[in-house]
Amino acid sequence: MTSTVRQRAADLDQRVSGSVIGGVRILVGLLWLANLHWKVPPAFGEDTGGGLYKYSESVTRNSPLAPFTWVTEELILPNFRFFGWVTLVVELLLAMLLLVGYRTRIVALIGAAWSVPILLSVIYYDRADEWSWSYLMMIGLHLLLFATDAGRHLGLDGVLERGDAAARRALVSVGSVAAVVGALGLFVARSVAFAGSEAMLLGSDAGFVDAEGGITRRWELKFVFFNPLWALLTILFGVLLVVGSRARTAAVALVGAGGFAVIAVVAFATQTFDYRRDDGEVQLVSTASNVALWGAFALAGVFLALRSSTDAAPATDG
Repeated sequence: MTSTVRQRAADLDQRVSGSVIGGVRILVGLLWLANLHWKVPPAFGEDTGGGLYKYSESVTRNSPLAPFTWVTEELILPNFRFFGWVTLVVELLLAMLLLVGYRTRIVALIGAAWSVPILLSVIYYDRADEWSWSYLMMIGLHLLLFATDAGRHLGLDGVLERGDAAARRALVSVGSVAAVVGALGLFVARSVAFAGSEAMLLGSDAGFVDAEGGITRRWELKFVFFNPLWALLTILFGVLLVVGSRARTAAVALVGAGGFAVIAVVAFATQTFDYRRDDGEVQLVSTASNVALWGAFALAGVFLALRSSTDAAPATDG
C-alpha cells in the first residue's frame, strides 16, 4: 500500500515536472516569436535609422567589448541587410523549433549562443532602458532547456519516441491549438477586409492615454497578425490535423500540415503586413511571427502524421 502511494506520488511529480519543463520551453519559443515583428525586411531599419539597425549601430559607440565592436564595424554594418536576413531566419527557426520541441538540445545551445551578441548589443544602449539581466536570464533559460532535454516534455522529441498512439494524441492537441488560435484571430480581425493588406494583432497592444492625448505603450506582447482569410485557413488546417489523427491513413493530416506550410511560405515571401493599431495608426511589421507559428504547425503536423501511420517496430531477440 505504502509503496503504491509512493509510486503514484513519484509519477505525479514526474508529470508535473515534465509539464513545467515543457511549458517553459514553449514560453521561450514565444519570447523569440514575439520579437520577430519589429525586424522588418528588407532594410531592417537601415533606411530609417530604426529597428534592428539602431541597436547594431549603437555598438560603435557603446560596446563593452572591443572585438565585438570591430566585428560590428567591419563586418555587420557594411553588410547589414544580409545580417538582417540571417537574424530574422535564425530567430524564426528558434521560435518554431522551440515551440514544437524538435531537436531541442541543439536548438537550445544555438539560442544561448545567439543571446550573447544580443546582450552585447544592448547592454549599453544609448537610452539605457534595456535591463541587462533579462539577457543573462535568456542565456540561462536556454542552457536549462539543454540540460533538461526539454523537447522530451510536451514536445516532438518525446512524442516521436513513444509511438503511433502518442503521435495521434499529439496531432489532436496540435490541431486543436491551431483551430483555437485561428478562432481568436478571426475575432480580432473582424474589423479589417477579408483578404486585404491590413492585419490585426492577436496579442497585447495595451497602453494608456497621456496628457497630450496620445497613447503611451506599456505592454506590447505582439504574437501573430490576422485578416479573416488567414484566420479561417488556420482553423481549417487545424481541423484537418484533428480529423487526420483519427483516419486510417495520414493523408488528411498531411494535407493540413501542407496547408500550413504553404501559407507560411507565402507569408515569408510577402515579408511585411500593414498592422492597424488600436489607435488607428498603421505600422509596418514583419510577417515572420506568423511564419514561425504556421511553420511550427506544419512541422509538427508532418512528423506526427507520418509517425501516427507507422506502427512501432516489434522487438526482436538478438
